[in-house]
Amino acid sequence: MMKNIVVAYDKGGAIGKNGELPWVGKLPADMKRFRDLTTGESIIMGRKTFESLPERFRPLPGRQNIVLSLGEVAGTGFQIARSLEEAYALAEHEEVNVIGGGQIYNAALPSIDRIYATEINTVVSDGDTYFPPMHSNEWHETEREDFVADKKNVFNYSFVTYLRNHPID
Repeated sequence: MMKNIVVAYDKGGAIGKNGELPWVGKLPADMKRFRDLTTGESIIMGRKTFESLPERFRPLPGRQNIVLSLGEVAGTGFQIARSLEEAYALAEHEEVNVIGGGQIYNAALPSIDRIYATEINTVVSDGDTYFPPMHSNEWHETEREDFVADKKNVFNYSFVTYLRNHPID
């Protein structure tokens, strides 16, 4: 099983502000990439991330949705896992994508093989949720596509893929 993280962060590593993505509606290219990477695969997210999704997209269609939570989560069409290990065991696809939030990224990073990052050329001054630091001795960049802002995408951004330097035992 290939364990991935799919994340978008600003120049300071901010991924969230007040329970939302700071660039919602401002970077549709990132949302398209997210769909392309995760559709047909297993996704793991925390309860807060799940509950932050618009109701019409809860659960995210075309994916096996696994929600990490120690409590109950309202709704249907998804599975609940009490631990990251249980979530990995529930995953039915060869690719499993951890999609947030901050606590889940932090817990998952040591077990991740690959990171699909959207690096956004902006600073969210009052961000309150951050992606954990990636140490250069653990990761190397394998792909990078740089884009400039346009009529639809408000920020300059890059799609970057990182692989772990040494396989996880």
